Amino acid sequence: MMKKSIIIAFIILVMVGCENPYIFNRTVDLKDGSKMLLGGVNREAFAKEPFFGWFSEGYESYQPNAEMVKEMKGKLKRYRIEVFIGTWSEDSKREYPRLMKILDEAKFPESRLLTYAVNESKKSFYSEEIGKDVRLLPAIIFYKGGDEIGRIVEKPVSGSLEEDILMIVNEKPLAPHYTQD
Repeated sequence: MMKKSIIIAFIILVMVGCENPYIFNRTVDLKDGSKMLLGGVNREAFAKEPFFGWFSEGYESYQPNAEMVKEMKGKLKRYRIEVFIGTWSEDSKREYPRLMKILDEAKFPESRLLTYAVNESKKSFYSEEIGKDVRLLPAIIFYKGGDEIGRIVEKPVSGSLEEDILMIVNEKPLAPHYTQD
């Protein structure tokens, strides 16, 4: 019995050890010499060039509407957010730092935020975009209890990220912005 338990434990350890760990902040070199992020990313990715410059400039220069942030703060924590960005996309470079500033000021838990970088075909490294209808970037998707409640696509419909987020957390989301291809 003891020998069988040891063998089973060894097999489990080997199986667990063979699984590839999820790699965050994968940087891909492009043919033109530039770089892009691909797959799951966290803040560390934006602390390094070539992403630090545009991220920090957008983050530091943005001044969120304090009243709207205060109003959304308590409600926002009930949501999980997935963000799909392209580090090559001008809309992502504009909206993602602003979103992060708003979430920081609202004290949104980072554990409830997942960010995925995609290539120009809107594909991530581990295919997290499958089934998410990611056509334009950024795509900021809000979930509550596993259900999608609303999304902000490309740019806020109201003209303000704070107002669009507030509409979502009040469960009155605006229809996402889509442009004609």
